[in-house]
Amino acid sequence: MSKQATRGQSRASGVPHGTLARDLLHVTLQLMRSIAKEIRRSPQALAPAQMGTLMRLAAGPAAMSELARHLAVSAPTVSKSIAVLADRGWVERWIDPADRRQTFVRLTAEGRRVASSMKRQSRRHVASLLASLTPEQRTQLMTTLEVLKGVLPPLP
Repeated sequence: MSKQATRGQSRASGVPHGTLARDLLHVTLQLMRSIAKEIRRSPQALAPAQMGTLMRLAAGPAAMSELARHLAVSAPTVSKSIAVLADRGWVERWIDPADRRQTFVRLTAEGRRVASSMKRQSRRHVASLLASLTPEQRTQLMTTLEVLKGVLPPLP
């Protein structure tokens, strides 16, 4: 192994892995903040954690404990978020008859409509941010995204 590789640098570019990680995290946070700001302006204004909950539940029902793990928050935090979403009529809870200690949550029909609307709004927002890219930059970005998809764990 070369000295460069042992110092945590990419052989091809000489860019330290830590620099790549820092820059990727920075861009990811910028993008998430921009999306969150856009969602807060919508008629269904939501906190980012509530949006994350809706997006996770759009994939299917989940136990409250699984939601807490998925969102990397405490059970009381998830419970408060679910209470807000339930008050809006977007989610419903039920207790597992086989294990009464487990509470599950799923989207209501209105919740599915809201989640779908927020996904569309987010996609439009990101598309508007990327609209000024040249065709070459878009191709480069797609290539980079494919590389990232290969190293990141899949979403549920």
